[in-house]
Amino acid sequence: MSILCNNAGANVRVGFDEQTEEMWHLIVGTILTGSFLGIKAAIPSLRRAGGGVIVNLGSLASIRPGAGSPAYGAAKMGLVGLTRSAAASYAPEGIRCVLVSPGHVDTPFLREDTPYSPNSAATSLDNPENYARRLRGTPLGRLITADDVARTILFAVSDDGAMVTGSMLTIDGGAALA
Repeated sequence: MSILCNNAGANVRVGFDEQTEEMWHLIVGTILTGSFLGIKAAIPSLRRAGGGVIVNLGSLASIRPGAGSPAYGAAKMGLVGLTRSAAASYAPEGIRCVLVSPGHVDTPFLREDTPYSPNSAATSLDNPENYARRLRGTPLGRLITADDVARTILFAVSDDGAMVTGSMLTIDGGAALA
């Protein structure tokens, strides 16, 4: 089975007024343009293999972008359209495309302060108040783990998910319901 997983992200957690054009280009370029280019690069290989699966990584922002980081919301919602377009374009060739949209995943992306994902005490999961806020927003009572996301992706690329294409699999513990 040939698989592409587009899993690159960037975010600067500031509001519309504070988000600069440079931040916009970093975030949209990494998430949306990067996924588009990944698909373009992988298609010849997927064709030679006789099919395969493309997995794009969305987020809660693919469902309900908030007021923080307009570029992140636009890029993650853009992945919905990109996924559906790729699915429609390549289904006749046996190539599926699925969007996996996790909720609050306890990873360095939400903990550490890095150039591609700056965090402060207000946004980092290392802040007990921020952790508790995100936990309250997850009805099933715990944050998502990397293993939760991996199992969802394994389903999407497996024979059990053979008829899933152009769809979003939301793995958020019910956070999109809140």
